[in-house]
Amino acid sequence: MAKQNFDWLIGKNALHEAFAAGKILQKVYLGDYLDNQVLKELIKLSRQHKVSVLTVPRTKLDKLCKGNHQGVLAMISPIEFHKVEDLVHMAFEAGQNPCFALLDGVTDVHNFGAIARSAEVMGITGLIIGSRNSAPVNQEAIKVSAGALLRIPVCKVNNPVHTLRELKKMGFVILGADEKADLHLREADLKTSVVFVLGAEDLGISPEVKNCLDYSISIPQAGHINSLNVSVSAGIIFYQWRSEQD
Repeated sequence: MAKQNFDWLIGKNALHEAFAAGKILQKVYLGDYLDNQVLKELIKLSRQHKVSVLTVPRTKLDKLCKGNHQGVLAMISPIEFHKVEDLVHMAFEAGQNPCFALLDGVTDVHNFGAIARSAEVMGITGLIIGSRNSAPVNQEAIKVSAGALLRIPVCKVNNPVHTLRELKKMGFVILGADEKADLHLREADLKTSVVFVLGAEDLGISPEVKNCLDYSISIPQAGHINSLNVSVSAGIIFYQWRSEQD
């Protein structure tokens, strides 16, 4: 069987985001059971972007894609990955202090998608993921991110440690999220070029990446659980960074 050279985009919101972001879709499939007004709107939108659109029964959508397709499927090529250095240069040329989030061993698609969503909303320059031991950039991740993965630049690197070392040479401060760290997030200097490192849910930041950190930071907490989901932690960290840029 030939290797599938496209991915499935799922849901009405993701379809809207894809068109708004200028993504090139190959074909759109819409369930004939959708609300008539919604169906007309999506057909019109697809035709405006010169994309072939088909209205099909639920059984056809179920065969094309397993899971909850919400009556809307679109063929989309995998996202284009960016080069870290290109994003850094563009930010510097625009007079901005770039901010990246490096995901070290985050393999859960839902966490990845949620992190991407928060990152895009808060204006993070880009996400950095490893070519191995990382969540896939697929239709489920795009759906969870509410289309954010179609907008925020994603950089896939073979060696995260090498990437962090190169960023340090450019003047970046590398901050790792660690619930046991003595330095609180609000005490860190975020008005500079920063990389936030977020580790795996179970193991945290790997020893190799941890050796690249300038500081470990924690989020002040008042409860007794002393643990936050990595995507929740990311949202809090990104918000604090955003608040210090204005």
